[in-house]
Amino acid sequence: MFMTDSSDDCCRVAERFCLRALLVSFGFLLFWFVLMLLAWDWVVGIHAAMMRIEEAQMAQFAYDAKMVNYLLMGVFKLAAFLLFLIPWLVLRFSRN
Repeated sequence: MFMTDSSDDCCRVAERFCLRALLVSFGFLLFWFVLMLLAWDWVVGIHAAMMRIEEAQMAQFAYDAKMVNYLLMGVFKLAAFLLFLIPWLVLRFSRN
């Protein structure tokens, strides 16, 4: 099946969108990871103060918060693969 010029242009636009969205997603993941490495105590302190976590429970709260963040990072990465990488690969390699 041959593509017309307008459908080929539409596929190119969708391909560029998917690639840019994938790059933005991984930039966000990188920022999130760096924030966890460099400012973890500050982030946990802010959230513990908002939720009024007592000092005795702070270690468990910090551990739970880190596990939740790693889980959400994995879900976000999986969503980026499914929503942007796979469509980009299909659009990229389906052209003649």
